[in-house]
Amino acid sequence: MSSLSSVTFLLAKAGGEGSVDPFKGDLDLMIFSIVIFLGLLFLLTKFAWKPLLQALDQREKSIADNIEAANRANVEAQENLKLYEQKLASVAEQADAIVAEARKDAMAAKEKIVAEANAAAQAQRERAVAEIKAAKDAAVRELAEKSAETAVGLAGSIIGRSLNKDDHRQLIDESINGFVKRV
Repeated sequence: MSSLSSVTFLLAKAGGEGSVDPFKGDLDLMIFSIVIFLGLLFLLTKFAWKPLLQALDQREKSIADNIEAANRANVEAQENLKLYEQKLASVAEQADAIVAEARKDAMAAKEKIVAEANAAAQAQRERAVAEIKAAKDAAVRELAEKSAETAVGLAGSIIGRSLNKDDHRQLIDESINGFVKRV
């Protein structure tokens, strides 16, 4: 059974023939119900609906303000993002410039060190050549002196006379100068 038919069945059983028909209207009851409904509607409108509508309007305004604030924050965040990306690009360029400058300085330092090493090697080579020349000149002079002494001793024994010291020194100097000129 449906619920409506069961309610009708119960009402018919309880009241019999003289029961109240819920679908039959009394004019007094209807007027009283309309007055009560209008009074209740007035009270609800004055004390409930207006505050509810005000609260809903406030809530709607608050939500709209929050949406607007979120949109402004989003726009500001996008601008900040662009600014940070520009700064990041600038920092990357500066870092590249610093690295390039460091490479340039390193190359300059390398070239300076190589030039100094070459200069030091050239100076050492020149000192060695000078030392070799000086040693050669000293050896040639010593050889010339010994040769001159031997030659003078041999010449003195051949000539048969003995030379004094001054003659001896003069012959040695002449022999050395002649020998050095030839070498």
